[in-house]
Amino acid sequence: MAPHLGIIAASMVARGMPSRAVRDVLRTSQFALASSHMASLTLAPSDPGGLDAHMYTSARPPALADAFRQIRPGLLAAGGLSIFINLLVFVSPLYTMQIYDRVLTSRNAMTLLLLSLIALALFISYAALEHFRSRVLVQTGIRFDHLLSGEAFETALAQAVRTGSSHHVQLLRDVDTLRDVLSGGVITSLMDAPWTPIFLGMCFLLHPSIGMVALTGALVILALAFLNERATKAPLMAASFKNLHALDRLTSSLRNAEAIRGLGMGPAIRAAWGATHGQALVESAKAGERGGTLLAISKFLRMAIQVAIMGVGAYLAIHQEISGGVLFAASLIMGRALAPVEAAVAQWRAFVSARTSFSRLDEALRTRATERQPTRLPPPVGNISVEALTVMVPGSQLAAISDVSFRLSPGEVVAIVGASGSGKSSLARALVGAWPAAQGCVRVDGNDIRHFEASFLGQSFGYLPQDVELFAGTVRDNIARFRDGALDEQVVEAAQLASAHAMIQRLPQGYDTVIGENGAGLSGGQRQRIGLARALFGRPVFVVLDEPNANLDGDGDRALADAIQMLRQQRVTIVIINHRPNLLSLVDKIVFMHDGRIGRAGTREELLPLLLGETIAPMRREPRIATESHRVDGASRHAPFPSSARPVHVTRQ
Repeated sequence: MAPHLGIIAASMVARGMPSRAVRDVLRTSQFALASSHMASLTLAPSDPGGLDAHMYTSARPPALADAFRQIRPGLLAAGGLSIFINLLVFVSPLYTMQIYDRVLTSRNAMTLLLLSLIALALFISYAALEHFRSRVLVQTGIRFDHLLSGEAFETALAQAVRTGSSHHVQLLRDVDTLRDVLSGGVITSLMDAPWTPIFLGMCFLLHPSIGMVALTGALVILALAFLNERATKAPLMAASFKNLHALDRLTSSLRNAEAIRGLGMGPAIRAAWGATHGQALVESAKAGERGGTLLAISKFLRMAIQVAIMGVGAYLAIHQEISGGVLFAASLIMGRALAPVEAAVAQWRAFVSARTSFSRLDEALRTRATERQPTRLPPPVGNISVEALTVMVPGSQLAAISDVSFRLSPGEVVAIVGASGSGKSSLARALVGAWPAAQGCVRVDGNDIRHFEASFLGQSFGYLPQDVELFAGTVRDNIARFRDGALDEQVVEAAQLASAHAMIQRLPQGYDTVIGENGAGLSGGQRQRIGLARALFGRPVFVVLDEPNANLDGDGDRALADAIQMLRQQRVTIVIINHRPNLLSLVDKIVFMHDGRIGRAGTREELLPLLLGETIAPMRREPRIATESHRVDGASRHAPFPSSARPVHVTRQ
C-alpha cells in the first residue's frame, strides 16, 4: 500500500524539496493548496529551554491573527460601502411614499418623472456599490488565502510528519471555508446586520404599532437562528468527522487502484468506504432536515409578518393614522429589517462551519507559533552521530527503534541489515529527519539534526525511500526536487551519477517527459533510477538508500554499484538498507538490526561471512551509547556478544 500523506510528507522533508515545489506537488495529489517556506517542518527540540535553546530564534507570530490584521483594510472598505448601500435602501420606501402621497394626489406627471429619474440614478449607484463591495470582498478573500494558505499548509505537513495521518489536510479546507465566508453572502449578512435596529427604529417612527410587529417578527426569527444552532451543531460536527475518515479511505483506495483491481477487492473496498460515507450522509441529512425545517418555519413567519404589517398598516390607514404611502413604505422597510435575520437562519450552517474552521485553524497555528525557527548552521560535511536514538511510529506509542547508537565519518559506506520489521526503514527515516526522535538524537557535524532548517539540510542530504514516490510533472522536475532555478547541468549530472541518463534519453521526450502521479507510465526500475537520481541531485554529503536495488535488474545493480563507488570517492557518507551480496561487498561496515535495536555491528570482513551464512547472533543485552563495542566509527569493531545468543535468520531481499 502506498504511504499516506505523513510518509509522503516525511520523504519530501527529507529530500529538502522547496515549499513551493511541495505545494505544487500536493496540489496535483489533491492534498493541499500552497506553501512558502519549509523551515517550520524542523521539529521543536525536546528541551527548547535547555542547553540547546540558543540554537533557536524568536517564536513565530500567530498567523491567523496576522492574516486578519492585514485584511482589515479590505473589510473596513467593504463595511464603509455597506453604510452607503444600506442608506440607499431607503430609496424604495421614500419613492413609494412620494408616489402615493404626492404624485397620486397632485396628478403631476413632471413630478413623477423627476422622482423616477432620481430613484433610477440612486438605484444605479446602489448596484455599483454592491458590485464594488463584492469585488472588495472577493479580493479580500483571495488576500486572506495568500496570507494563510502557506502557513496552514506547512502546519498540516508538519503535523502529518509527526502523526503519519492525512487528517491535517482539513486545515487547508478550513482556509477554503474562511475564504468563502469572507467572499460570500455570510460576511455581507454580518455587515448588514447592524442596520436591522435602524430599520426597526424607522418602523417605530412610521408608527409604534408597525414597529412592534416588526420587532416581534425579528425576535422570533432570531430565536429560530439560535434554535438552528442547537439543533444542527452536533450532527454537523459528526458529519465533518466522518467525512474526513471517508475521504482518507477514498484517497488510499485511489492510490492503490491497481492492486484493488488486480486482487478483485473493488466491491469490498467500496463497501468499506460506503459504510463510512453513509454514516456521514446520515449525520449530514439529520442536520439538513433540522435546518430545513427551521428555515421553512422562518419563511412562513416572514410571510406572516409581512401580512401582519400590511394588515396593521391598512387598519391604521382606515382610521387615518397613516397614509397609504406609509403603509407600503413600512412593508418595504420591515422586509429589509428582517432580511439579515432571515439570512442568518438560511446561512447558519455556513456560519457554524466557519466558526469551527476558525477555532481548529487558530488552535493549530497557535501551537505552531510556539515553535522557534532554527538558526542557520554551517553546511554539513557528513559526520553523522546517532546517540541513544529512540523513535516512535508517528501517531502511536509503539517504538520503531530503541537505544540505537553509532557514528559515521565522511566517505564511509555502511549497510543496515536485518529481518523484516527490525526497524531498518524507521532508522533510515530518522537519519534524514523525517521521523522525530522520541529520545536521543541524530547529530550532523555535532549539531542536533532538529536544529537545522529542514529545506537547508535537505539540500545536503539525499534520500531514496523504500517506496519511491514520484510526483506528477516532468522527469526533470522530479530529479530537481521541483526546485526553482535548478540548472540543467545539475539535473543531468545527478542522472549520470545514478546511471539513469541513458534510460531517460530513451523516454519519448527525455528529461521533459511528463509522468503521472506516483510515476504513472514508468516501470518499477525506471522509477527506482529516477528516485536515485533525485537523491543524488545537488551533490549531497549524506545519502540514505533504502533498498535501492529492489526493482533493478542486473544492469541496474551494476549502475548502482558504480554510483556508490563514485560517491565514496567524493567522500559522501552513505547508508544502505540492503541484503544483496553485490552491494554488501562495497560497504565498509555493517550494522545488524534486530527488534528495533542494534544486534551486532562491525566491519564488512567480520560480518559479511556471517550474512552469507544467513545467521548472525544478536547480543542479548541492550546496547549502550557509551560502549565502544556498539559504535561503527572505526575505533573499535569488536563485539563481545555471548556465544549462547540465539541465532536470528536474515531474510534475503
